[in-house]
Amino acid sequence: MSETLVRFTEAITGRDGRAYTAAARGARGSDGLWHGWIEFTDGTTTARTTQESEQPNRDDLMYWAQGLTYVYLEGALERALYPLAEHIVGGPALSIAPSARPVAVLDPYSVYRQGDDVLRRQLLALSREQLNAVIIQYDLGAPIPYTPRGPLGYADDVDRVMARVRASSAPKASTRLPDSEFR
Repeated sequence: MSETLVRFTEAITGRDGRAYTAAARGARGSDGLWHGWIEFTDGTTTARTTQESEQPNRDDLMYWAQGLTYVYLEGALERALYPLAEHIVGGPALSIAPSARPVAVLDPYSVYRQGDDVLRRQLLALSREQLNAVIIQYDLGAPIPYTPRGPLGYADDVDRVMARVRASSAPKASTRLPDSEFR
């Protein structure tokens, strides 16, 4: 049974000109993972996205839902109201150029400056595709191949990314002489 995780109070205006309110919803799946999506209503009509997040537990799904921004909700409303042709049964699949690179949703070095635990939580909240975009854009190792996630999600892969960020962020050994040597 699904539950409302977060209700957003600021209305989002769709391209149809109507104002919608959003709610992040989630449920535990038969696979043991928690799945999240977003529902929008204008008071008479309700639309929802397909799955937006998959997390190993409810707390992580709640963390994802609480971190949704207005801009993200605007995009989700578009996806809910105007699904892509590839999602319509019998519709043509869209062609995506193989040279198109995914864009990272966060800068791991910037987040790391806020604290090790902050980076870890934010990386664990990402989907495999989002985590791979971070790995590729910031050259943090090999992308994560598709495999069904276990109860710990991508914890090992996040640890590998964090180790690379830590190593790159560590202060370099200084070759400068101590001040006492200049006297």
